[in-house]
Amino acid sequence: MKEKVLLVSSGGLDKSGVPSVLMNIVQGLNDRYVFDILVHMDEEGYFDKKFLSYGGKIFRLPKKHFVFKPFDRLYELLRPTILYKYTKRLIKENGPYKVIHCNNDFDASGCIKAAMEERIPVRISHTHKTWKNDSEMGLLTRLYRTSCRKAIQEAATALIGCSSSANLSTFGGDSNTQVVFNPYDEKRFTPSTPLKKVSGLNLIQVGYFNKIKNQLFTLDVLRELKKKLPDVHLTFIGDRTGSYGEKVEKKILEYEVKDNITLLPADADIPKEMNDSNILLLPSVNEGFGIVLIEAQAMGLHCIASDTVPQETDRGGVKYLSLTSGPEFWADSILSDKCFLEKKVQDCSPFSTASFLDSINKLYSGK
Repeated sequence: MKEKVLLVSSGGLDKSGVPSVLMNIVQGLNDRYVFDILVHMDEEGYFDKKFLSYGGKIFRLPKKHFVFKPFDRLYELLRPTILYKYTKRLIKENGPYKVIHCNNDFDASGCIKAAMEERIPVRISHTHKTWKNDSEMGLLTRLYRTSCRKAIQEAATALIGCSSSANLSTFGGDSNTQVVFNPYDEKRFTPSTPLKKVSGLNLIQVGYFNKIKNQLFTLDVLRELKKKLPDVHLTFIGDRTGSYGEKVEKKILEYEVKDNITLLPADADIPKEMNDSNILLLPSVNEGFGIVLIEAQAMGLHCIASDTVPQETDRGGVKYLSLTSGPEFWADSILSDKCFLEKKVQDCSPFSTASFLDSINKLYSGK
């Protein structure tokens, strides 16, 4: 009989980074474990049907949002307690579980504590983000993080993260952390042989549209590039719903670069679009890892990333620039480096799915 694992997501099972990591685990280890998952959204996610096809259950505890900001903030501070009570009941009614694998940042404190009290033997807190330093935050946020860290450190049997910077910013200076690199799909992100030659400068950025991914900065870079190279082209791939997506579309019209841009949804054929490009941009304000850099380097693209992105993603094809240097500097850096015209596949084998699953299976086994 297969042992059971309870996964906890930071959101839902939409088509984004953390859900993709979780689906890699479910698909790769379903012959050994039955997976249930706790998600924080009401509506059906992109991977819901696929997840259910492996025999597990989806439990929903949506996050609440209040128009009155103080209520919203209070709810955030209370969420670990709410999760503690919900997870405790969930485990009692649907267990026993051998493993709880939490991917919900500081909120994991409530889930991990409940799992410890319900005697789940393997309790993993897994971080996928880097955060601003505590010193830059308000008093309530500092107290919240300190409380959550203490609870996680006391109750978890393993603290893991997608990068050393993610571990440091989430777990503090705890020495018992382990880096487990996020995997990329090496079967999908395999370029044609010989590498497809792309004429001109074709940029691509992949990721949902929000201020963290910083697509507005990318448009500033594009405007600077167009002054010197009128036929430059940029492909955006990602979910544009929400106010930030609207700001991007408005700025496209304002900058008169509509003819230089292709907007594609999150479910676009990313390997194909990368094959038709030669530079990937990742000007993120912060990143826990940045798996898209691995995918792009495996496809032979050159990458320009902000220096806030963990440099563990560099396989020889990434240049890191400061956002404070400005879009004109980014544009000049791209144009001064003619190597983008020649693609070069980098060795990304340390980030293979097999390597990732081996690490996760050892953790689930308690090794």
